[in-house]
Amino acid sequence: MKKGLHMSITPSFILVGLLVLMIMTLVFVQRHLNSIQIESIVEQANEQGLGYELVIHEPVTNSYSFRAFEQE
Repeated sequence: MKKGLHMSITPSFILVGLLVLMIMTLVFVQRHLNSIQIESIVEQANEQGLGYELVIHEPVTNSYSFRAFEQE
């Protein structure tokens, strides 16, 4: 009976491990891409002499909102 239990638990651990790894990879990729995009839009706003408001909503993924405006 122990052998049957062992056989069903191992695939479950492998599946959970792969799922966690996949989620961590997706979060890392999203964070990286958002960081690149933030750098780009801030640089473009500075080059054009625009003011901007950048709000990071979620530091883990770097989700953000950005608003550029004419400076007075």
